[in-house]
Amino acid sequence: MYNNSRDPPNQILLLILNSLPSSFPLNNSFIHQKFNEYGDINKILIFERGKTTKAFVEFHELKSAIQARRQLNGCNVQGGKMIIHFSRLKNLNLEIVDNSRGTDYTQASSNSQNSDSILNSRTDENIQLDLTNHISQTQSPRANSSPIRNEQINRLLESDDEDDLTIWKQAIPLNISEFHSDIQKLLQQRQSRLLRILNFDSKITGKMIYNVFSKFGNLEEILYEKSFSRAFIKYQSVNQAIIAKEYLNNIQFFDSQIRIYFEPLQSLQPTSFQDEYMIYYHDNQLFNTSPLSSNLLITCVQDPSEISEQIQMFAKAKEIKLGVNNIHLTMYSNADALKIIAVFSDYEFQNQKMNIILK
Repeated sequence: MYNNSRDPPNQILLLILNSLPSSFPLNNSFIHQKFNEYGDINKILIFERGKTTKAFVEFHELKSAIQARRQLNGCNVQGGKMIIHFSRLKNLNLEIVDNSRGTDYTQASSNSQNSDSILNSRTDENIQLDLTNHISQTQSPRANSSPIRNEQINRLLESDDEDDLTIWKQAIPLNISEFHSDIQKLLQQRQSRLLRILNFDSKITGKMIYNVFSKFGNLEEILYEKSFSRAFIKYQSVNQAIIAKEYLNNIQFFDSQIRIYFEPLQSLQPTSFQDEYMIYYHDNQLFNTSPLSSNLLITCVQDPSEISEQIQMFAKAKEIKLGVNNIHLTMYSNADALKIIAVFSDYEFQNQKMNIILK
């Protein structure tokens, strides 16, 4: 089950290790060995030692950071506990200090580079440039320590290029039909801007789907096939689709638990009069994602007391704070918060549309 981080998914993880024994020599090699099985690591930086030790791990890919956090958050390390958050940093810059503090695994040389300091976040242009350089110049530092079949499955899941996938299938035979149908679907998935969402409650409308999924990225298209209780949602970027899937997969949405899968890019067309089809334009605007939370701020509210009564008809709030033209809500669960977002986003009251912000 997904545990909320303080910040939205990021390729850089912040590790907080409590109560490590003083005799345990925590170093970059130990952290690399523990996290390396989840994906290629760019850099590691241990920046605070003592009763509470903190470190950063920068993965090459977002999906690796998400998987590592899901598997290792809260685990026991030498009798202590490791808490993992997604970091707010966009880049780690390691300056030469000593070999025990930071290591840059993207360098062709085996010599480590280290640092006490971190550069401020840079522009998305520069970050994209760095990623391009990593992809073209960097070789994977991971050791092949997994069983052969696990390595084959990992390579299938992580394939980024259709030609590479075809070549790999020819080179390494893998009879996918041997697996259960649910596992077959998982193995055949490749990350995409297009999501397929199943098992919608009959009360759900296309506008409610937009209200919820637009909180996690810029939507380009929605096709809601109500007769099949499913929808196809196309995001502006793959990372936005990854984040939406991470937050919303298997969550209770009204009276049903929705399932989300990556879908190969394709043209979306309604096939019946019941289908709802919508197109959106964003002019490549930047999108800042907030973590899914039970805390909501509703702004542009003319009469907070009246709106709060309407809200509680859909979901009971744990705490309500009425402000000047706004309402602070603490719901009992993230599922209850999604109900409010679905119903009241852009809700027009006294000729003014309300805005809902995740806090």
